[in-house]
Amino acid sequence: MAIVKKTNTLVMPLMLLATISQAKAADELTQYLESNNSALTSVCSTSGYLPDSCPIGEALWGNQGAKLAQGESEFWIQCGVFSKSLGAKKVSRIQSKVDAPINMKEESKGKRCLIGPYNDFSVAKKQLKALQKDPLFRQSALREVTLSSLPKMALKAEKSELPKIAVEPTPDPVTIRKQVIINGEQFAVPFIQSDDYGFYMEDSQPWLRASSKGSQEICQRIDMNLVSKEQWQIVIDSNIMKEDKWPILLPYWGADNLGLFKDGATRELKNASMLNVMCTKKAEDKVVGNPI
Repeated sequence: MAIVKKTNTLVMPLMLLATISQAKAADELTQYLESNNSALTSVCSTSGYLPDSCPIGEALWGNQGAKLAQGESEFWIQCGVFSKSLGAKKVSRIQSKVDAPINMKEESKGKRCLIGPYNDFSVAKKQLKALQKDPLFRQSALREVTLSSLPKMALKAEKSELPKIAVEPTPDPVTIRKQVIINGEQFAVPFIQSDDYGFYMEDSQPWLRASSKGSQEICQRIDMNLVSKEQWQIVIDSNIMKEDKWPILLPYWGADNLGLFKDGATRELKNASMLNVMCTKKAEDKVVGNPI
């Protein structure tokens, strides 16, 4: 199998919590991001380990309610501050009570355990009460993060798609983050910074998230198409995504509203799901888009 790699982005190692496997964290994030448009998720790489820049907000102790109106804040469940990483048994106990990603944030006084984020206070409160039934996590509490304090780009990421007005084509703003040529087929992972699309953090950099319709539009702008089920299997068999560290925490959009998963599985998903984007076409000598 002939493979030609074209990489235009430096990738930093992804830091993960040792006792929470990358596969488990990725599966949780995949399911969570498909149904949750979270501004916090856009700035906090919820894949087991939270960066220093990730805001954790203020604690809501006891029966305190949310201080801000719906849509103005998001929430973490703080499950404790520990001297060392959570063991598998503790992680399992948490997972039996909640359905959001479990994350750790390294701090001077220890490792802070945070679950979420949640953009609905009532959902976060309900899951907090379930977690507090476990004696080990009885002192768990909610933390509220003010969205107005987040970087402007993160707030843009959660806006819904707006109707587009037909205009004359402008200089191509699409950049290509990853590329490969396999047996005469070119595959590319595009990126575009726009209010119309979202992004999420993986390997310390933003990656594009879009709906099925949005993914098609982006590929068409660079004269490419979404990947078919058969082409996806070619990419999987090549192992290029693991070797070259392509984004894999979310599935990709394929043709015909198919979700393409990293284990090779495919299934039809809701058009509104915000997933990774991969485009393809017959290989050419020139590089599409504006490589970075």
